[in-house]
Formats: sequence, structure tokens, C-alpha cells
Amino acid sequence: MTFKKIPSINGLRAISIFMVLFHHLEVQHILMWDLSSIKWMIPFVHFIQDGQLGVNVFFVISGFLITTLLLQEEYLTKTVSIKKFFIRRTLRIFPAYFFLLLIYAILQFVGYLNIPMEAWLTAVTYTKYFNWDIDWFTAHAWSLSVEEHFYLLWPCIFILGNVYRKYVVIIILIIVPTLRLLVGLNTYSWFNELTLFARIDAIAMGCFFALYQKQIINLLHGKWLYIFGSSIVALFSLSLVFHYFSNNHIELFLMPIAATIGIIANLAIALLMMYSIFGNKGYWFKMLNLRFFNFIGILSYSIYLWQQLFMIKSEHWYNQFPANIVCILMAALASYYLIEKPFLRLKSRFQSSQK
Repeated sequence: MTFKKIPSINGLRAISIFMVLFHHLEVQHILMWDLSSIKWMIPFVHFIQDGQLGVNVFFVISGFLITTLLLQEEYLTKTVSIKKFFIRRTLRIFPAYFFLLLIYAILQFVGYLNIPMEAWLTAVTYTKYFNWDIDWFTAHAWSLSVEEHFYLLWPCIFILGNVYRKYVVIIILIIVPTLRLLVGLNTYSWFNELTLFARIDAIAMGCFFALYQKQIINLLHGKWLYIFGSSIVALFSLSLVFHYFSNNHIELFLMPIAATIGIIANLAIALLMMYSIFGNKGYWFKMLNLRFFNFIGILSYSIYLWQQLFMIKSEHWYNQFPANIVCILMAALASYYLIEKPFLRLKSRFQSSQK
């Protein structure tokens, strides 16, 4: 299976970016306040605007795809080129991101933005998760820094061999939830729910499902509909349960395993992903592979980058809903076709081929 032939992934990305957008619309514009006042709508509203769950879907997908590509390369060439991996990763992530920062710099120069120097430093160096709350415009780069720090190490671990890579993934899946519980009882400046130390288990979960793909598919064979239903119910329930316990000390114990950024949610995301790719080709599969969902999934990275600029609450027309959504889409289209796509074509030159 090659990257381009994996179905449903862009559809899942589309759902993820919708959740992030709904979350920021609620934070900045209280978009769903009226719906939240309707009692039976509360669970649905809290679920669709769970931005952290949306980001974790991105993380799980990322771990699965990157590891699948490394496994393919290893199968075809009997090795993995770390140099080519970092070139591909750089061409995929850096151009669109630093183009955004360039536009930010221009806007700050003309007096439209005011991003503190410390925020600039962490944005440029991919260390944003250490001070994501300093400003709004670059805050979303925390997720990019988590991913890039993980992928600085993952290919180096991967080339150590099948046993080592599996051990490392399993260790991460054990240690990170434990760490979330231990430090949740205290306060540390270097630890919050958006740091590498609290979120890499989502990426590791995707890696785990790639490494054990054949075994997992065999295990789930004949149980696809049950897996789909259980995963949806689990994610929906976790979002609701954590909301009701958010002002209770039990939150500290729920977060490591049962919050929508916890290991149970990550497992449910991974199972849902497997169903979406390998399961029944029913309504869910058809929906995820509609042209609309596929297109939004393709644009999801650029949408994620540009949404902060237009989501902030202000009196400007382009920051008002729904004009801000139109502006986000237009900026994402420009970013994708002018920046992302040309560099993606260049990236393809560094794909490993069979010897």
C-alpha cells in the first residue's frame, strides 16, 4: 500500500480540522452558546468542539502514516535513509509554516499584529509548547513542535530494528499516561497538557498500529462494525464524562487514561482509523471518501496554520463569523497551491525506490 492509495485518511483529517475550528469559534466567538443552553444538545456540542480530541486524531494519523512509509521504505530498500526522511519532512512542513510566519512578520511591521519576541523565538525554533499561551497568533504551533520533536528521534529509533522500535513505542504508551498522572498532582512550568511529555503517546499509538498492522487487522476481522460503534461511543462518552468532572479532583485521575487526550481516547481513535481504512465499505467509508471531505483533508494543514489569524475576536469584518471561515478557506487555498503543492512535488524526488 502506498501513501496515495490509503483511503479515508483525508476524510478523518477533515473531521479533525472541523473540530479544531469549532473549538476556536467557541473560544473566540461563543458560537454555540445558544445550543449549549438546550440540555439534550450539550453532549453533542461539547463533542464537536473538542479541539484537543481533533488534534489527537491528527497525531494518531501522523504516527500511523509516517511509520507505514518507513516500513515500506525498509521493505523496498532493506534500509531507511534518515537524510531523505528529514528532507521530505522539511519540504512537507517548513515552507507553508514559515510562509505564515513571514506574513505575520509583515503584518507586525505595519502595526497590525503585536507578537512578543519570546513568542517569535519559540515559533521559529519549534519549541512553542513551552510558552504556547503567550500570544494567540502562534499558539497553535504547539502541535507542530510536538510532532517535529518526536520525528527528530523516531527514524533514528526505527533503524535500530524491529524489536527496539516496538519496545520504545510500548514504553511511551506506558510512561506518558503515568507522567500525566504524577505531575498532574503538582505544578511544573515545563509540563502542561500541550507539551511533548503529555502528548506524544497519541503519535506513538499511531506508530504502534502501523508496526502491528497485520496482527491488528487479523484480530479485528469480523468485528469491524462492533469496533466502529464502540470507538464512536467511547470518544463521545469520554468527552461528556470529562466535561462533567472538569471541576472535580477526579479530573486528575481521569486525564491520564480517560480524557479525550488520554490513552483510551487514543486507542479509540486508532481503532476508528483502522475501521475507516480496512473495515466495511459502508456509509462511513463513503462519507470519508467524498470529494468534499477529501479536499478539506488535503487543505487541513493550511487551514490549521491560517485559522488563528482570522479566528481572533475583533470588530474587523474578516474576523466575524462566517466571513472568517471564508477568509480561512481562501488563505488555505492560496497556501496550498502556491506554497505546499510545489514543495510536495519536490518532496516526491526524495522518495526511496527499490534497489
